[in-house]
Amino acid sequence: MDFLDSLKQYQRAVERRLVAFIEARRRRYSGREIEQWVYNVLDDFVMRGGKRVRAIMAVTAYEGATGCFDDPRTIDAACALEFLDAYFLVQDDVIDLSDLRRGRPSAHVMLADLAENRRGVAADEARAFGFNVAIGVGDIFNAWGIECLLEADFPPERRLAALATYNEACEVICRGEIKDIYLGLSPIIADEEAYTDMILQKTGYYVTRAPALIGLDLAGASEELREAMIAFAEPVGLAFQIRDDILDLLSTQEELGKPIGTDLREGKDTLMVIHARQAATPAQWRQIESVLGNHDATAGDIAGVRSALEEAGSFAYAEERMRAHVAAAHDALAQLAALGLHERTAEFYAGMVDFIGSRRH
Repeated sequence: MDFLDSLKQYQRAVERRLVAFIEARRRRYSGREIEQWVYNVLDDFVMRGGKRVRAIMAVTAYEGATGCFDDPRTIDAACALEFLDAYFLVQDDVIDLSDLRRGRPSAHVMLADLAENRRGVAADEARAFGFNVAIGVGDIFNAWGIECLLEADFPPERRLAALATYNEACEVICRGEIKDIYLGLSPIIADEEAYTDMILQKTGYYVTRAPALIGLDLAGASEELREAMIAFAEPVGLAFQIRDDILDLLSTQEELGKPIGTDLREGKDTLMVIHARQAATPAQWRQIESVLGNHDATAGDIAGVRSALEEAGSFAYAEERMRAHVAAAHDALAQLAALGLHERTAEFYAGMVDFIGSRRH
């Protein structure tokens, strides 16, 4: 079975469990109107798609360490990572003032629309309501993630270890988010070291590292295997984020499910911008700088920056760095295999690394 077929099989298993988990909690939110609104947003936001990479990393890490495949307990526990993802995405959309997520309204927009259309609330008040309640929705997702691990049918010491990793991930990822916001301040100029540090704490931690370690916690894996998994997960996370940065400018809104050029409008120093600051001509940099942090930038403005970055060699540089991280991940995977990671899991991870380096969304 090739990587994409395996990925779809894992995705279906995770989504079946997510549906059952959310449906089992419907009665908690069947009371007042606001509770029904919140439940509908919780349900819609989690079930609108996504690659389920985080849950799959936890499941496959467990399988690779134990050689036990198709254990339903791991799916139950791994759903924690999908709720952790939803928690951060909801809050990320509030921080970024982003109104779209996976091609549909963000949680705060859904809530604002309900207030405005169902209760006739004025638009400004409804938008403030949406932002405020979305923070609570994110917190509920986090609580659900913890609940998944608490209820998982594993020995208590393994559940406790997984919960400790989950809790540590929450702190580290929040520190990464704070750094990301700080680096977006107009006087702050990030270099590649600061960028990499932020990514390892944010995207790298919750896309690959924390999920894989939770899987190993549930497997009771050795510290040696954990260290080898970290050495694999870190370059995978970096490659994932650099590809995200590239796609933010070279993909389409239909493929990404959100507007193109979001990072530029937010003033983020992506790897391309960091490179261009040194490599671009004065004219090219003036064009980039005029759009950086401009929330009102048009599609034409974004296209102009895209051309300037292309001419400066910044996309080529980012691709080169991404390929280096992909190569490092393959090297680290060889070490995991040498320590006994199951061949089937190693094959899946090899396909995943190549997919991350070439994905379109």
